Amino acid sequence: VNAVAVAVDGTHPTLPPFNLFDLTDDQGAYDFVVPTGADFYIKPYRDDSPLNGVSTFDLLLINKHVLGLELLPSAYKLVAADANRSNTVTTFDIVELRKLLLGITQQLPNNSSWRFVDARHIFPNQPNPLQGGFPDSVFIADMQPWTPSMYDFVGVKVGDVNESADPGFAGQISEDRAAMTFTLDDALL
Repeated sequence: VNAVAVAVDGTHPTLPPFNLFDLTDDQGAYDFVVPTGADFYIKPYRDDSPLNGVSTFDLLLINKHVLGLELLPSAYKLVAADANRSNTVTTFDIVELRKLLLGITQQLPNNSSWRFVDARHIFPNQPNPLQGGFPDSVFIADMQPWTPSMYDFVGVKVGDVNESADPGFAGQISEDRAAMTFTLDDALL
């Protein structure tokens, strides 16, 4: 996912605490130089274009899941469906997404538009993968030159369970939802 803010917050035994920041490039890559011996967290964040990829079809799929008619097939789709960030998928998530689609709210009140999961994370409870949460950051202790230098995250667009979002989309979807009045002659329509 491009345009993701990635923060590195850390400490070092002989240096002051440090905070680094980078935006991912078009391929979702980021780069930091961290001193040897440092302890630090890497945390990605993106909260723009909440309607990107969210449609009434997503609401239908979430509703089928809640009713037990057709369960969402992956943990990441459940992360996307959890609009209110409660670590459960319920009708309350549908309500929050419906308010977003209708323009009643401009963003999800308790969530960002994107969530990120440590790519190495294995959801331990497959029947209920959101139970207990999931890591949205990575901690590296005592950074050494031989420490793996690639830390990947899986980006999940909140509300988009059918994966139709465009990760490169950075603008707001503009729709005029104003009421319209028609004046017509008396006729059979």
